[in-house]
Amino acid sequence: MTAVVDLPSPAAPAATPRPSRRLRPDRFFWLWPALTAGVIGGYQLPKAQLWRDELATLTAAGRSPGDMTRLAEHIDAVLTPYYWLMHVWISVFGDSVRALRSPSLLAVAATAALVSLLGARLFTVRAGVLGGLLFAVLPSVTRYGQEARPYALAALAATAATLMLVEALRHGRWWRWTLYALAVLALGGLHLVAVTLLTGHAVIVAYRAARTRSWRPLPPAALAVTAAVVALIPLALRGREQVTTQLGTKPHPPSWEGVLHIVEHVSGSTSIGGLLLGLCLLGVAADRRGRVAAAAIMVPIAAMVTVSTVTPIWHPRYLFFLVPLICVLAGAALARTPWPAGLVLVLVVALLGLPDQRVARTSHESRASRLIDYRAAARIIDRHREPGDAIVYKRDGWQFADIAVEYYLGPDTPRDALAVRDRDAAGSFWTPERTDVAAALARDTRVWVLVPDDVTGRRATLPQPTTTALTRDFTISGKWRVSGFDIQLLVRRQAR
Repeated sequence: MTAVVDLPSPAAPAATPRPSRRLRPDRFFWLWPALTAGVIGGYQLPKAQLWRDELATLTAAGRSPGDMTRLAEHIDAVLTPYYWLMHVWISVFGDSVRALRSPSLLAVAATAALVSLLGARLFTVRAGVLGGLLFAVLPSVTRYGQEARPYALAALAATAATLMLVEALRHGRWWRWTLYALAVLALGGLHLVAVTLLTGHAVIVAYRAARTRSWRPLPPAALAVTAAVVALIPLALRGREQVTTQLGTKPHPPSWEGVLHIVEHVSGSTSIGGLLLGLCLLGVAADRRGRVAAAAIMVPIAAMVTVSTVTPIWHPRYLFFLVPLICVLAGAALARTPWPAGLVLVLVVALLGLPDQRVARTSHESRASRLIDYRAAARIIDRHREPGDAIVYKRDGWQFADIAVEYYLGPDTPRDALAVRDRDAAGSFWTPERTDVAAALARDTRVWVLVPDDVTGRRATLPQPTTTALTRDFTISGKWRVSGFDIQLLVRRQAR
């Protein structure tokens, strides 16, 4: 197929025979990548336990509408649209691990289909299918397709927005520009920093205008982007107020080495990253369409690097929305080989990714981090608990041990002894605590103490006043160590 961006405005079509109403298999080429992504991502979907980011999704989306609004006033305002989406989903399908992750799984399957369609529009059907299959077998696609966070949905919105832009440039219908604006709005609502994709879209529009020597697409493109961006301004302003709470104050732009290894990071594998990068370079060398696609990928990366020099927004996972476009370009390179050779190369990528696929199903923590085994900690408490037990958490970090224990133990969770009020009423992820520890535990004879390691993997301790009160009035009856946790069972000292 000729590149869409190279097509002139379509002329009136000649009379053609009436098409058959029978379904043609070649019209559903996008189905195979979608099914592949769905099968790979669906395999062992609930195996890896919820990690701290997913626990944030669980507690935020499980609140009442009023409590969700209160939370957005303090933290995670930029994720409010995603939390609302998950709130509705949970109300219908429940909050099991499988249910929580299913929207992301559906998103990567749909994204694989759109990668195929986009590759077919820009290059050929072969390029689309091979690009979609490449996307489906990447370890990072499994990783984010099995996570209750918005990254997979943002990748879907980014791919849909790019496809809608290409279609609008090709056909020039107002409703196509409207769909493009809605896709951009969804992209920003799901992952605000992903709107840097618009810098890549500007490259496509500028190339189209220069190629056809027509500036007619510029006004509708500008209007669509302006409408979407204006609608996102309140979300951006609220997010700017909370950036210190969520991301800190110190910008941390990537090193040059970090930028050069972007493809490795977003693909989820060192070996696959190098192969993908090589395919992308071949796609760039092939023709001008590949060079335009590469520019549409590189410009958003440059924009993210630039913004990260003044705002602490840099993290490789924030660029996952570019993975579909990388696969489109890599698929164009693969399409220069015969079908069997292209499919064999996709199989090679899948085999190279098997170790990383296994890691993705074991833990969602980074490779350098120790697993925080919430389930093991909850099992120990469940095995040894007695009616009337109390529990004390170390919860001044981002590990959310209390949320996890309450999720896994449900109504059998020991009483939260230091809680002043629940986190929902406080509009926070952290439950406010009493400072008078001895008074809070005055009537308790058995107290569990749960201390997660800090985010760097170092073992932590309770605040000194809490430790002092506990050691004065209680003695250790049991002590356990599981990955990422220190657990103690304390019993009250007998009065002499």
